[in-house]
Amino acid sequence: MKKKILLVSIISLSLVCLFFNFGFAKWTSLEENSKPYSGVTLRLIGESLPPLEGLDQVKNIFEEKTGIKVIIEMYGHEEVIQKTTADFVGKTAIYDVVLNPHREIGKLAENGWITPLKNFYDNENLRNPELSLEGTFLSQQWFNECCAYQDTVYGLPFHFISMFMWYRYDLFEHPEEMANFKEKYGYGLPSPPITMEDYLNTAEFFTRKKGEKLAGETLEEDFYGTAIQAARHVATWYGWLNFLYSFGGRELLLDKGSDYGEVVINSPEAIASLEYYKKLLDYSPPGGLTYTWDETQASQQQGIVAQAIQWDDATYAVEDPNQSLVAGKMAFSGTPIKEEKMTQIEGWTMFIPVSSKKQEAAWLFVQWCMEEDSQIAQMLHGGASSVRKIYNNDKIKNIIYAPTAVYLKSNEVLKIRKHGDKTGLGVPETFVNAVNPSTGDTTVTIVPKPTFPEQEWVAEKLELAVNSVLTGEKTAKEALEWCQEEIEKELPE
Repeated sequence: MKKKILLVSIISLSLVCLFFNFGFAKWTSLEENSKPYSGVTLRLIGESLPPLEGLDQVKNIFEEKTGIKVIIEMYGHEEVIQKTTADFVGKTAIYDVVLNPHREIGKLAENGWITPLKNFYDNENLRNPELSLEGTFLSQQWFNECCAYQDTVYGLPFHFISMFMWYRYDLFEHPEEMANFKEKYGYGLPSPPITMEDYLNTAEFFTRKKGEKLAGETLEEDFYGTAIQAARHVATWYGWLNFLYSFGGRELLLDKGSDYGEVVINSPEAIASLEYYKKLLDYSPPGGLTYTWDETQASQQQGIVAQAIQWDDATYAVEDPNQSLVAGKMAFSGTPIKEEKMTQIEGWTMFIPVSSKKQEAAWLFVQWCMEEDSQIAQMLHGGASSVRKIYNNDKIKNIIYAPTAVYLKSNEVLKIRKHGDKTGLGVPETFVNAVNPSTGDTTVTIVPKPTFPEQEWVAEKLELAVNSVLTGEKTAKEALEWCQEEIEKELPE
């Protein structure tokens, strides 16, 4: 009899444990499975740009469903990294969710600061079965680079972003400007510029002095053909990479970011790309040597620049009439082509720190961020979604910059923009049809950047090298030869 009672007790206890582990035996709904965490407060840190501002505006939906409060802290790119690192090194456990640029993943993983995703993804109490890590994203390669390190997945994408061309189609397609360009350069004004030769020519062409004519109007201030990132700042490294990769150069020869490939930063292609980048300063606003992304964006919002290579997660601001004088006058294309039709992989990833005492609640929020309704809400407030299916939504696919962003990440064309169209919506037809010299077809090459732990040091050296050329301290060859030697000494053979 005692054995029978003991057996029944063990079975009953097992069922109770199964049912009450994290509240439920398996996923039923966010509202139900989050009940054990109602009243918890989460703290998140990320970059102060439209996508995170968008999430901040819609987080109340999650809070109302779960009773979990979410505090979002927003800072500049470098300050986010500094605060995150300080929290981890100091073991202060301030943050429950950290958004970091994906290039940081090697440092975060190797130091044991972030939690492998399988801890949550494999737990049926916590995982919404609608979430899948395959077939969900615009690019599986992009996901692998942004969210995994040495084949272990550590996070989910807050967004996939890339840099592409913002250009004033109202100027490029103005009849008077078209006629003047053809007379000066001997060929039609490209809208948008497709090659690096086009880009340099149009940058020169559109640089005007106060009192000159632009699109039939007399300028009340100087106007510039482009703007580049040139400050001693990580933005300059990112900005130059577009030109380095387009010219066929690389920092290192690698198939994925976690690899240690051969250092090739002093290649002829790299030197030529940096010499070209410096030429663009001649057609940029004064003070260009202090420009980061913020100043480049502001110059376009103020209507004093014809074109620039900028991030797609900032395009919301240039298309917002409350913030921008050129809203409704912009179109978006890929980086001009030299030896490669390319885009650089970039993204901010949502990680859950090992130090957080609220990991399960943090996971529920991160997972909710990936849901279709949440992604749509974020996109409508300035997001840059990595989730493919949300671009089937009419409101999303008609966001002015969405087709170009999707094309560069997936080679999929949502909508074509033809020369003379009345809006900037769509991927420019001439860019879609442009041949990639490195492949012989029209596909876009997706280029990974280093994610190994030393990448931050490598980026800082390159930032210094590029800035030294832009300020005239060194030639491109001198700067990149120095950089080659420094990086070779630092990285393992």
